[in-house]
Amino acid sequence: MNKDVIYVRIDEDLKKELDMIALEEQRSLNNLVVLILSKFVEEHKKSSN
Repeated sequence: MNKDVIYVRIDEDLKKELDMIALEEQRSLNNLVVLILSKFVEEHKKSSN
């Protein structure tokens, strides 16, 4: 599967929170962000139907 790279600017405090969550879940920050976005897309699809 091909993967695209995106750059996102986020607040420093939000990044710290995400880093802590990723560490707690033994994930990379990238993996956590992809998981969050995937769940959002699935929920959006469900609510759109």
